[in-house]
Amino acid sequence: MTFVSQRQRASAPETPATRRARIVAFAAGIAIVFVTLVVQLAGVQLRDGAHYAHLADLNQYRTIPVAAPRGVIYDRRGTVVARNRPSFVIQIVPMQLADPSAEIDELSRIIGVPSSEIWKRLLHQNGVAYANFDELANAIPLGPITVADDLSSPVVSRFAEQADHLPGTAVELIPVRDYPYGTIGSHILGEVGQITATEYAARRSNGYGPNDVVGKDGLEYQYDRVLRGVRGGQQIKVNSAGRFVADGFPFAALPGDSLDLTIDWRLQRAAETAVAAQSRIVSLRTGHPVAGAAIVEDPNTGAVLALVSQPNVDPNDFATGISEKRYAGYLADPLNPLFNRAIAGKYPTGSTFKMISGSAILASGLMSGSDTKYCGGAFDLNGYIFNDDLGGGHGTLNVQRAISVSCDVFFYQVGHELGIDRLDHYASAFGIGHQTGIDLPGETMGTLPTPEWKKKVVGDEWYGGDTVNMAIGQGYVEASPIQMLRVAAAVANGGRLYAPYLVADVRNVRGRIIKNFGPDLQGSVPVPEDDLAIVRAGMLGAIEDPFGTAHNVMIPGFHFAGKTGTAENSPTIDNPKGYNHTWFVCFAPYDNPKIAIVVFMDRTGGFGAVNAAPVAQAIIEAYFHIRPAGPNGSGIRD
Repeated sequence: MTFVSQRQRASAPETPATRRARIVAFAAGIAIVFVTLVVQLAGVQLRDGAHYAHLADLNQYRTIPVAAPRGVIYDRRGTVVARNRPSFVIQIVPMQLADPSAEIDELSRIIGVPSSEIWKRLLHQNGVAYANFDELANAIPLGPITVADDLSSPVVSRFAEQADHLPGTAVELIPVRDYPYGTIGSHILGEVGQITATEYAARRSNGYGPNDVVGKDGLEYQYDRVLRGVRGGQQIKVNSAGRFVADGFPFAALPGDSLDLTIDWRLQRAAETAVAAQSRIVSLRTGHPVAGAAIVEDPNTGAVLALVSQPNVDPNDFATGISEKRYAGYLADPLNPLFNRAIAGKYPTGSTFKMISGSAILASGLMSGSDTKYCGGAFDLNGYIFNDDLGGGHGTLNVQRAISVSCDVFFYQVGHELGIDRLDHYASAFGIGHQTGIDLPGETMGTLPTPEWKKKVVGDEWYGGDTVNMAIGQGYVEASPIQMLRVAAAVANGGRLYAPYLVADVRNVRGRIIKNFGPDLQGSVPVPEDDLAIVRAGMLGAIEDPFGTAHNVMIPGFHFAGKTGTAENSPTIDNPKGYNHTWFVCFAPYDNPKIAIVVFMDRTGGFGAVNAAPVAQAIIEAYFHIRPAGPNGSGIRD
């Protein structure tokens, strides 16, 4: 037998049949690869060609957004209260800068703004501080970023002469928000500012861009999506590295829709003047600055006619980016002008709460209009003495008279009879502890105290003394001015609870109404009309009874009804002397209410009749065109 080694077999000559098999296999492999490539290329070109062409276009063209003018805001008579004004600004598109450092130094020389300030504006975007230009360009590749505002004509001219040497930098005429009445109505209108990173993340799905100007507070915030419009833009062509090559086609921005308000700007100005004047009077007496709020509404619809919170701000300060110094000044002000007391502040209600206590004792059937209680100057609750403001007492009173003279001892007894469960039930029915639904951001719920609430928040049991204190608006109960206004409006209109509102309708750019906002009836209080009539009569007595708590603001020949409130405070860090808060609520005219008013004065000391009621009197005189009565005035209408 002959053995053939492995090496001998490997070196044996290849037969023709083997060679042909190898060639066929190799050709088949090439054919398969070729067919696969053809199929893939056909799929890309025929099936997905449009998709990839679109992606290629996106790599070639980019859009630089152009801001849309915000919608105009009008009062109920057509007065423009928020608008846009043209402003020359310097804008930089980071991706178009050829030499950032050199161009910014040159820009600084031309416009007279320190280069450090330009860099600061450039690197601080949307609430984010970028470490350097490259980081900014990667995060916001398109811009434009405004680095100088409100340029004068000479500056614009100087820039135009050198514009060719500053690629990526341009003067633009943009719409800037303008508030022609300055601080008046600032807590209604709010203000605008550049969108922050957090806001952009939350709103980008709704079409917001990283450089948008958005509403920050007030109606500007609440109706931002209505007012903002639709951005325009300028297409630009870029190369594969993302660098600017050439301009493309522009497309126009669509202005935002406009708002028609329920606010009467003439009345708004009168209310602002009245609050400011009273604040000055009280400040001179107390030796410290005083804040306040006033709201006027139609009690038959909930339409707000005026809303004041002072001190206030100038929203124009924010329109082009508020300076750090100016903003720090607002923050440092101990009266907090950025805070809207009218809807966001919650305070002990004082005796204005007696509108609720009086309604509750009548509606519950525990007292009728003719039933009486005796006030000897103090109320003894199991050995705990609760005193009245009038040392000798008010004698025998019914509900109507007790409201007129605001007898504490009468309402201590009312609270004790009702008990906390019934008192809470009626307070809740009048809206205490609930938002009113006003179309402004930041509304408080106030505080409706219950035994469960006290156990959880205070860590203590509920006592009878808590109930009798609550019946006169002291203790733990707290409400905002807008909540107490709704209580007064419900008493005035027969028990209906309307949501207060400030926007009557929305108009598009052609002036056509596209959305209406009307009265929103949320419910009614469980108090019969006859019982509310008794409460209204008591409020009339507060003005017209010689012993009424607000007799000092009576207008001869004109009948209106009101209720004073004086909320006692314990000393705190913010209020070391424990100055009282003072209130006044009213409606007018008495027989056919057209307006309801609440006035709140913060830490005034004294009584509501002296510190708050004169503001309401001035507002009534302005609304009904009554010559100021004064101590000997006639009260005759003009």
